[in-house]
Amino acid sequence: MRKGVLPPSVRRAWGEVVAQDFVEWLEARLRAAGLDPAVRISAFIARQKVNVLMLEQVSNLLLAGEPELRQDANGCWIWRVPVDLTLPSLGRVGRVGEIEVDAQYGEVRYDEGLLSRITEQARRLARQAHQEP
Repeated sequence: MRKGVLPPSVRRAWGEVVAQDFVEWLEARLRAAGLDPAVRISAFIARQKVNVLMLEQVSNLLLAGEPELRQDANGCWIWRVPVDLTLPSLGRVGRVGEIEVDAQYGEVRYDEGLLSRITEQARRLARQAHQEP
């Protein structure tokens, strides 16, 4: 469905004027709440996607943190999801990176270089955590 367009059955039932008024009202409410109608992926889903990526590609000791909604350089909405190292005996040890998730389509934005940097930072942080008294 395109932005600002209701299904034909709703437009017929409500009439064009009421349907358009509703769309404008809803878009204004979303903007007032700090969201854009293009934000279709929730913070919860973005966080789940990053958790699955970390589990499948890096380590089960990495855990997604609380996502932050932002606009990228192109004006598209993205979730910036922090990734933390966790250790069984210490809990969350610290931040090892961030992964972006497209807030409209759910695409997880990463490449092998980013995963390598996260892996190396996790190793560094784990060594430090085990050396501290």
